[in-house]
Amino acid sequence: MSIEKLELVSIAGALPHLNDALTACLQSGVFHIENAAKLLGSAEDAGAGRSDENPYGEALRALSELDLRQAKMNPAAEPLPGEFPPEKILAETERISGSMREVRAELAEIRKKITDYESSAIHLEHLKQADIDLGELVKCRHIVYRFGRMPEESMQKLDFYSDADFVFQSYYTAHEYVWGFYFATPEQITAVDAVMRGLLFERYELPEDISGTPEQALAEMRTRLSEKKSRLTELEQQEKQIYQNEAELLGKMYCAAKYQSEVHKLRSQCVIANGKFNLMGYIPAAEQAAFEKRIEKIPQVTASFEAPWSDSKVQPPVRLKNGWFSRPFSMFVEMYGLPNYNGYNPTPFVAITYTLLFGIMFGDLGQGLVIALIGLILQKKKGITLGGVMARIGISSALFGTLYGSVFGFEEALDPLWEKTGISFLPLHAMENMNVFVYGAVGLGAVIIVISMLINIIVNLRRHNYTEGLFGNNGVAGLAFFTTVMLLIVGLVAGKTIMPTAAAVPVIIVTLLLMFFREPLGHRMAHKRYESEGIADFIAGNFFECFEFLIGYTSNTISFIRVGGFVFSHAGLMAVVMTIADMIGGDQKSIVTVIIGNLIVMGFEGLIVGIQVMRLEFYEIFSRCYDGDGRPFTPVSVSFDDFSESKQSGQTANV
Repeated sequence: MSIEKLELVSIAGALPHLNDALTACLQSGVFHIENAAKLLGSAEDAGAGRSDENPYGEALRALSELDLRQAKMNPAAEPLPGEFPPEKILAETERISGSMREVRAELAEIRKKITDYESSAIHLEHLKQADIDLGELVKCRHIVYRFGRMPEESMQKLDFYSDADFVFQSYYTAHEYVWGFYFATPEQITAVDAVMRGLLFERYELPEDISGTPEQALAEMRTRLSEKKSRLTELEQQEKQIYQNEAELLGKMYCAAKYQSEVHKLRSQCVIANGKFNLMGYIPAAEQAAFEKRIEKIPQVTASFEAPWSDSKVQPPVRLKNGWFSRPFSMFVEMYGLPNYNGYNPTPFVAITYTLLFGIMFGDLGQGLVIALIGLILQKKKGITLGGVMARIGISSALFGTLYGSVFGFEEALDPLWEKTGISFLPLHAMENMNVFVYGAVGLGAVIIVISMLINIIVNLRRHNYTEGLFGNNGVAGLAFFTTVMLLIVGLVAGKTIMPTAAAVPVIIVTLLLMFFREPLGHRMAHKRYESEGIADFIAGNFFECFEFLIGYTSNTISFIRVGGFVFSHAGLMAVVMTIADMIGGDQKSIVTVIIGNLIVMGFEGLIVGIQVMRLEFYEIFSRCYDGDGRPFTPVSVSFDDFSESKQSGQTANV
């Protein structure tokens, strides 16, 4: 349950073997590449980033012009060296394209015809009642016609153009539109077109080979449409057959081209100079032996391994190591931000506190077990990480529900069981123990804050950050101040003297002064020179910062009252469900009401409680002891597009 140890790998060799080295790194599945120039510094920048033209770029472009949804992809298969050079891919792609060129040309023409015929059929439907010969209309040379529609309200405006040299004839009115023709001489048609556009006339073209009345033309159009669709099916079958014959070859060529193209892109991360290359990255320390064997197989290439550089401007990436229980909660840590390589892994702490807080806030034996069961199904059947979280918090909810005596909202269901045990204070019914839950929530919050401070102290002292570790508001000084104040408050509430005021006041004063002067004291401890912008600015800035610290201690601690508040909220919601069930009456109706009420509470309140616990984690805990400024460890891989459903979707395969 920590951050996995990495090794910094430096691979060097003759330039002709660079692609072989990159391929070995890809196939290992554990190599996180870094820009070698940035790691090595400006002294090595001369050859960094050199990248000639991608030899597989043209081959990929040619393949993308084909329908790769028909190809049989196997991204996991290792491409054989030299099996598909770019020249061969281009030649095979041209051969496949040539075999279907005529089919594709006719397909394009047929599809356009079908679109035109379907559009014409829709328009002719509006002219069925017209007694005109469309064929004669099309043949006219001295009269030009336009067919289309315009809004009904525009018809009234036609009266303003009664002296214009055109005629409009309407044939059909529907959906606030009028369908018809307007006629004009060839000399006047341009001006008339402008007028009709002003009247919002929408023009539609009729086929030039149309003939007969609109009804006859419509019947003929439907016949043509049926013939074209039949021909379209034949052509699509021919195209599909060609793809079926070439599917395996297409898949191999695409994977090989994409693989080699990605290998070539990685060359930009290397330092290249004088016919040599230097490739750098990180691997898990546990994988060193296996990775070294891969590199040893490449002639004139060597690999060296060392611990990540602590003084490098490029921080090492991070891969978290978590145990069985805490592993699903890493999603919350990654959501906030990974720790840096020299930091600590907060996932176990998150797992414990999140599970504990959710169980307290949503305590119900029956509902907890249902949530756990749903979580297990989502995790095992669907592979959803959140399912693992639900399984754990569901068990916690069930355990606290047992302590509360609540089973699906029946608050007295476990009373007989607890009476037999002889434990007098159990079950802890929420509405009967309000003070216990309120004070307990604040006390639990104070304990979690203290633990967060201890973690912050340890982490910062390891980094030799004395300003935050010793004198900061979350350091030793802040811990002493917060603990002292909390002891005074507990003594005041309990009516007992836990810490004498004579001892507490000096501690509070001293710790406040330490926090006020934290920066100069921290610099002195680290043997560094402290430069202040001025005494007035120093006093004003630190005064308000210390005031902010005091507000933070108060708000962060009080924020945990919500833990107790949601205990009452859950009990209150279930009480409402039971009241409604009693009001409805009838055994069957009452049972249905209780079931529906439980489902609503589990979905609605469960989501809210989950979000509130996450808020406590991020704002009250992480803000005190965690930075989240790390980079994820991402081994280099080739991303193969998945064309099975959409050309734009993708899957990543480590090869």
